[in-house]
Amino acid sequence: MGKDPHHGGNTGAPLSLCVIGCGPRGASIVERILANVPALYGDRPLDLHVVDPYPPGAGRTWRTDQPGLLWMNSAADQVTMYPDESVACAGPPRPGPTTAAWLGAPLHDGAYAARRDQGRYLRRFFAEVTGARPASVRLHLHRARAVDLLRTAPYGGPGRQRVVLDSGRTVLADRVVLAQGHVDTLAAPAPPGLTRIGPGPADPDALDRIPAGAPVVVRGLGLVFIDCLALLTEGRGGRFSGAPGGPLRYLPSGREPRLYAGSRRGVPLPPKPSATAPGAPDGGLRFATPGACRAALARPGASFGRDVWPLVLAELAWRHYRALFATAPDRTCMTWQDFDAQYALLFTDAGRLAKLARAAVPDPADRFDLDRPADPLSGRRFTGGDDLQRQLRAHLAETLRRRTGPAAGPELALVDGLRRTGEVVEELWRSGDLDDASVADALRRFAVGTYLSSGPPPLRARQLLALSEAGVVTFVGPGMRVETGPAGFRALSPAVPGAVHEAAVLLDARLAPADPDRVADPLLRALAARGELAPDPAGEGGGQPRLSGAELHPVAADGTVHRDRIVVGPAQFPRPQANAVAFRQNDAVARRLLTG
Repeated sequence: MGKDPHHGGNTGAPLSLCVIGCGPRGASIVERILANVPALYGDRPLDLHVVDPYPPGAGRTWRTDQPGLLWMNSAADQVTMYPDESVACAGPPRPGPTTAAWLGAPLHDGAYAARRDQGRYLRRFFAEVTGARPASVRLHLHRARAVDLLRTAPYGGPGRQRVVLDSGRTVLADRVVLAQGHVDTLAAPAPPGLTRIGPGPADPDALDRIPAGAPVVVRGLGLVFIDCLALLTEGRGGRFSGAPGGPLRYLPSGREPRLYAGSRRGVPLPPKPSATAPGAPDGGLRFATPGACRAALARPGASFGRDVWPLVLAELAWRHYRALFATAPDRTCMTWQDFDAQYALLFTDAGRLAKLARAAVPDPADRFDLDRPADPLSGRRFTGGDDLQRQLRAHLAETLRRRTGPAAGPELALVDGLRRTGEVVEELWRSGDLDDASVADALRRFAVGTYLSSGPPPLRARQLLALSEAGVVTFVGPGMRVETGPAGFRALSPAVPGAVHEAAVLLDARLAPADPDRVADPLLRALAARGELAPDPAGEGGGQPRLSGAELHPVAADGTVHRDRIVVGPAQFPRPQANAVAFRQNDAVARRLLTG
C-alpha cells in the first residue's frame, strides 16, 4: 500500500481553500462550497481563492469575446449550472434557470446557444452565487495562471501549500482543487517553411493566418473540426442557402482554403438527433439499473465486460426497439406487447435475441447494431477519391435522415440510453464498485457512446454536406495517416488507392491526449516533474493522472496519496431535473474540502 500520512493542516489561521481553474467545473465546485459552508463550517472565517487568467465562470472555453459562429453542442434547455431538488447529494439545492430560460432569445438551429452567450450565463451564475455567499467567506479572485504548487513543510506536517502565480504572487492554501479543464498539448514543431496548427480548440487567430485557397491537411473530424469549418467558411464571408431543415448549397466567398480532412474512422461525428424530432416514450432504466449492475459485479470472478456490458447492450437494444415500434410501426411485423414480453425473457441470450429481432423487424437496417454506426466504413475499399466522396456524402445524407424528422426516434433513444447507462457506470465508479481495470474497460467500451452522442447540431452536419458538394472539403478516407516531409504534409488512406493529398499546412483539429511530455499547463508539468502527479497505468490514451478512486486525490509516483489536493477533469454540462452525476460529484468534492 502507498503512504497515506495524516495531514495535520494549519493552526491559528482561517481555513484557506484554493480552486485552480474556474470554468464551469470550477465554478460549480465554488457554488457547492458556498452552499455547504453553513452546515459544515458554520460562521467561522474561511478564505476561498479562485485562480484563473480568464473571467471566472466562463473560463477560456466559454469566454464572451469569441466569435458568434462558435456554438454549443448541447441543447440550451438541457444545460444548467443550478443543482435542483432532483440531485441526490448531501448539500442543499440551489434551483435556477437553464441556459435557454436565462437567455430568453432565439437559438441557433432552434436549440443551441452561441458559446459566448453560454459564457454570459456562466459569468452571471458565478456572480450570483458568490454575491450571495455567507458573510464569513472571504473571496479572493486571482486573474492569473498557476505555475507551481509547493509545500511549506513536508506532506503530512502542519504546513500549508503555496500556489505560485505567473503574476509573481503566492497564494497560501490548506486544500487545493485542480480544475483546469481540457489540457492543451504543445504542437510538435513543423519543418521550415511549413505550418502546423493545433492540436487544441479552434484558434481564430491561428486560422486567420491560413491563406485563401491554400490546401490544408486536416486531422480530426470531430467537434473541433466543425468549429474550424465555421470560422474558415462563414467566418470568411461564405454563405449557405436553402430552406430550413432541407438540403443546403454553399456560396463561397473565394477566401476559403481547400481542406483535405480525415480521421481514424474517416467519417464525421453524427449530428445530435433533432430536438424537434418525435422521440421514444420516456421511462427509466429497465435492464442496466444500478441494482442489476451491482448484483452482476458481486458474482464470483465478475468483470465489467462479461457481466455489466451485456446489461448495457440489452438496455440500449430494448430502447431502440421500443422507439422503432412507437414511431415506425409499419417497419415491424409484431405487436410491441408480444415483442416486449419475449425480449424480457431472452435479453441475456444474444443468439435468441437476434432471432427475435429478425422475426419482428424485417429490414436489417432497422435492427439494433452498435458496431455499424460506430465504424460505418469498416472493411470498405474505394476505387478512388471520387468514389469515396460519393459514398461519404450518401452516408452523411442517410445519417441526417435517421437523426432528424420522423425517422429519428431510435437514434434519440440510443443517445438517451447511452447517457443514462453511462451515468450508472459513473455511479458504480464513484461508489467503489469498479476497480481500476473495470474502469479502463468501461471507458474503452463507452468510447462508442461518446462518438454516437457528442456530435454537432444537425444544421452543422447539413453545412458540412454542402461544403463537401462545393469542393471546399475533400474527405481523405478511413485510417488516415499523415506523413511529413520537407516539401509538405501528405495525407492518405489505405482504403483509397492512389489518392494522396499534399499541403504546406497541417491543422490538427482535435483535442489530443495529454502526452505528459507535451502538456502546455506549467502547473501540471511542474507537478509531474517532481512525481507528485503520476500517469494512470490503467488509463486510456495516456496523460490521465492516477487518482485515489472516487475521492479524486492525486497519487504520486511513490504511492503517496495527497489528500489535501483534488483533481477534477472536465465534465459535460449537467441536465436539469436529472439527478446529474456532475452535481453529485462536485458536492462531494466541496464537502471533502470543508471537512478534510
